[in-house]
Amino acid sequence: MSLDPKYQKRSFLNATRELIVALYAINDSESPEYKTKGSEFDGFMKAGITLGIVTRSELQKIIDEEHWSKFGMTIKERKAKKKDHKSEPEINNETDWSIYDTPTIKRK
Repeated sequence: MSLDPKYQKRSFLNATRELIVALYAINDSESPEYKTKGSEFDGFMKAGITLGIVTRSELQKIIDEEHWSKFGMTIKERKAKKKDHKSEPEINNETDWSIYDTPTIKRK
C-alpha cells in the first residue's frame, strides 16, 4: 500500500464505485441485504471523508454516475417516479374464476 495521497484517493474512489455498484445490483431496497450493504457503504463514505481522502462532492459524483448507469435517470427523477407510482391507485388484478363455476359441458 502506497502512502501517496493520489494513489489513496484513486483506490478509495474505485472501492467506493465497487460498493455502490454492488448496492445497486440488489433489486429490493427493503431487503435486509440491501440495508446491510447500504450501511456498509455509508460507513465507508464517512470514513473517507473523516480521513480526508475524499470530499462529499467527489463521492456524490460517483453515486450520481453509477445511479445513472444503472437506472438511466437521476436520483431525483427516480424518487419522483417511485412517489408517483405509489400514489397511483392499485388496480385489482385478481382473476375472475366465476366463468369456471358452470360445468364444462354447459360452457360455450
